[in-house]
Amino acid sequence: MGKLKYVTGCTIMLLLVLVNITVGQTSKGFVVGTITDPNGAAIAGATVKATNTATGVSRETSSQEDGSYRFDAVDPGTYKVEATAAGFKTATRDVVVAAAQTAEAVFPLEVGNPSEIVTVTSGSGVELQTQDGARVNTLETRQITELPIQGLNPVNLVFTLPGVVDPGPLAGGFVQGTEFSVNGLRARANNQLIDGLDNNDNSITGQFYQPVLRDGYNEVTVLNSNYSAEYGRAGGAVVNVITRSGTNSFHGSVYDVIIPSKLSALSPFEKAGLGLTKKPVTIENDYGFSFGGPIIKNKLFFFSTIQWSPFRAGGVTSSPVVPSPSRPFESPACDSTPTSPPASPRSPS
Repeated sequence: MGKLKYVTGCTIMLLLVLVNITVGQTSKGFVVGTITDPNGAAIAGATVKATNTATGVSRETSSQEDGSYRFDAVDPGTYKVEATAAGFKTATRDVVVAAAQTAEAVFPLEVGNPSEIVTVTSGSGVELQTQDGARVNTLETRQITELPIQGLNPVNLVFTLPGVVDPGPLAGGFVQGTEFSVNGLRARANNQLIDGLDNNDNSITGQFYQPVLRDGYNEVTVLNSNYSAEYGRAGGAVVNVITRSGTNSFHGSVYDVIIPSKLSALSPFEKAGLGLTKKPVTIENDYGFSFGGPIIKNKLFFFSTIQWSPFRAGGVTSSPVVPSPSRPFESPACDSTPTSPPASPRSPS
């Protein structure tokens, strides 16, 4: 009995450690900033609240002696950040948080009643990343669902980013899934993640699981270079596919991606290698639906999606060839024309 309790205690401790590790994965973002008065002096003890506008989930913290505050492990999304301090008007602003990126929200509070609310807006749609030197690009949901993607793998959109090239067959290296080179580094040097968890093929590198659900992903974050040591493992890019989740409102979609051969041209291999003069007739459909919403408002949500990908090809005609008696063991392909079956031998009269 004592041994059982010991094993159970060790298991619980291990699970708690794993939970703490998971919280710090790269599928999360960060929100930082400072709280100051009209003269630029730091305000300590100000209350800062960040609320996800889609789910209603909120978190609170207080500013430090130097007026700074920080939210770690923030789920990607749009947040309403609110700063409140005694003797000052309440200030709010909207902040977009992306995976593995730090959003900054600075609040210069105005003197007045805290019940008065001042909305702070940024002057530009592009904000400078001042917390670290990482080069990060984010491919959003609209790009994933509306841009034409080969095989519906959202990682293929990395070719739209600067510094990303296809190494080609001569420089390629047996990479599972999408093969690409970032800033001249080998394709095998890239690190593949899903929601911050390892998705690397340990035998030939690349993506172990191929993400092909059109409506199943929220964004793809690509860290090109200069990222911190917390990501580790690879010297190339860090590609993190973020899955979608439910919100406080019910939402869904129905789609059908049709890929007919009529819109395709013959490849060089089909022309030179196979000698084809007309594209073989094929039709591929990728159709499905998604649906998500709240289970318990502001606390528990669900999201599900399913997809079918049938492939149809035109019939192939051929002529059967029967081996001749003199060459019974040769392949029928050796004969260019059909032959009659051999006559059965006559019995002696």
